Amino acid sequence: MAKSLRSKVKRSFRSKKRETGVYAAAEAARLHRLNSKLRQVTQKDEDGDIPLGEADGEDIPDSMAVDTERPQRVSTHGPRGSRREEWRKSKGMAARPNPHGMNRQGSVAARRKAGRSKRRR
Repeated sequence: MAKSLRSKVKRSFRSKKRETGVYAAAEAARLHRLNSKLRQVTQKDEDGDIPLGEADGEDIPDSMAVDTERPQRVSTHGPRGSRREEWRKSKGMAARPNPHGMNRQGSVAARRKAGRSKRRR
């Protein structure tokens, strides 16, 4: 019984974990990091280049550098760098063969056929 995520018992146990349990330390560290980041932003002028006053003497953690830097984006769309493409490159061919078929309208045919899949079980 009470398997739903909307269950009051499960919700109360989750809130207890958040306040005093295993997640409390991670939550406190996150709040401290965000607080120091906001404090640093508010102590600069509108342009953000001249500090208005000295800090409280607290050191800003190194994890702040991770928050301000943007990570290099990796494309996850499409089959790039697959084993088939690597094999084709090793044989001196193009990674993807050029489409050369035509559809009924006279333009280049698509890679995939539209509509319902043919194999249905």
